[in-house]
Amino acid sequence: MNIVKIPRKLRDIFAILRNGQIEAGLEQLEKIKGFGPQKAIVKAETGYFSNDYENAMANDENGLPFDEQWYAGNILFEHFFAYSNAAIISKNISRAENFYRNFLAEKEKSDLPEHRINVYRHQVKNHLAKLYGEKDLIIDNNLPPIVTNGKSTGEFIAQLKEYRPGLAFNSIEGAEYILNFMLEQGNTDESLAYYEKFADKIVNNNTHIHATRLYLLAKESGKAKKSLMRFVNNWYPVEHIQITPMILFSYEDLYPILTKEFKQEILNMPKAKQ
Repeated sequence: MNIVKIPRKLRDIFAILRNGQIEAGLEQLEKIKGFGPQKAIVKAETGYFSNDYENAMANDENGLPFDEQWYAGNILFEHFFAYSNAAIISKNISRAENFYRNFLAEKEKSDLPEHRINVYRHQVKNHLAKLYGEKDLIIDNNLPPIVTNGKSTGEFIAQLKEYRPGLAFNSIEGAEYILNFMLEQGNTDESLAYYEKFADKIVNNNTHIHATRLYLLAKESGKAKKSLMRFVNNWYPVEHIQITPMILFSYEDLYPILTKEFKQEILNMPKAKQ
């Protein structure tokens, strides 16, 4: 891999953008020489969260082929979801198909190991299918079920005592652990009520995403948006070039609440506040 080290002055600009100061951050970004792929990724992220699909797609087309310049593979995969969604919404299917096919052709001509090439083939195959309307692909995050006859609260308390005896059920630490199981296997109404007791203190992002998806299934969009905002408040990037929680585009069932206004709110709010 040809990892590119990000200098402090550029990291500071990315931090400004993550802080929600988009106009100021982009203005400063333009003054930095070089780092084209990294800057393109950042501009694509602001574009997707601003509904500026043309610029978002153009910047991804310029930046994603250079994914060997950063460590985190999730950047490519999350951007592919956003790119495919933008192509479908803006009716740029043929453009997106050409991009994916050219992207893969260039990777196949490189000297990358075969297992890496196969990852690209897998992603491109599925996103080409997505462009043409196929659903329930292997790359999709399956919807969590609404459970009406699940494990009882008593069973989860017993599970906690058996596997994490040092944690109390009515504590944030206990909730952080047991909610992973409750939201999947417990009665949905009871599990979400338990989640709400501790939600503002939970830092596990998967818990907030899971709760959001269940709220949407239960037709409670207000609570879904609130739990998604808890996720955003706890979100932190893996790489400096991540300035927005692009993982949201990986959950297509979240799209109904990812309105232009809500995405703009997420873009403009301070994030990564560790």
